[in-house]
Amino acid sequence: MIRNKFETLFNNIDLMGVRECFQPVKKEYAKGENITISLPGNNNIGIITGGTVYLVTINCDGQRRILEYYTNGDIIGQELLPGFENKVFYFFAKSACTIEFIKYNKLITPCKNNCSKHIALIDEFMRKQDEKQIIHLDILMQKSVRDKLITFFEYLSAKKGTAKFTVPLPFTDLADYLSVDRSAMMRELTKMNNDNIIISNKRKITLLKELKE
Repeated sequence: MIRNKFETLFNNIDLMGVRECFQPVKKEYAKGENITISLPGNNNIGIITGGTVYLVTINCDGQRRILEYYTNGDIIGQELLPGFENKVFYFFAKSACTIEFIKYNKLITPCKNNCSKHIALIDEFMRKQDEKQIIHLDILMQKSVRDKLITFFEYLSAKKGTAKFTVPLPFTDLADYLSVDRSAMMRELTKMNNDNIIISNKRKITLLKELKE
């Protein structure tokens, strides 16, 4: 799988000599700690090597909105966000996290040797970011709560390569991520169990229906 290929590539970064190109700075964060406030001039991006991170914004009513979640091998950073002057985005650690920070210009600019390993990392970083945005947009574009849940579950199933998987977000956060009411979402999950679409045990899901073509 592409994800496994990327994680192997990053986990072996010392052996390949790519770390010398990036010179990352490793930092650890406690659960609930803010990681990056997206302010102008912040040129760092972070590679998550452990834990879960949320990208959050606050709407006009003061309500939190989860725009994206990131796990091992994903990247976060100001340079990957839209440049709205009056809109604040921030990252915080949903769990204890380990993140390695590098300069964005080091990521997008190959070293003087134009090494293929560096270029492979650039390509993979960019692909992963585009993929996450498209997946979330596809989920949000579904019209019903059920369709949003099924679409999300299908992506998780395809990513894991199995019909059995664990939802990576607590249900309260999942409702926020799907942009639906939590009570309505929980009712729909019960109906999906009754309709033999899924079997759920808390956050452990078995998808019974074949993936949509």
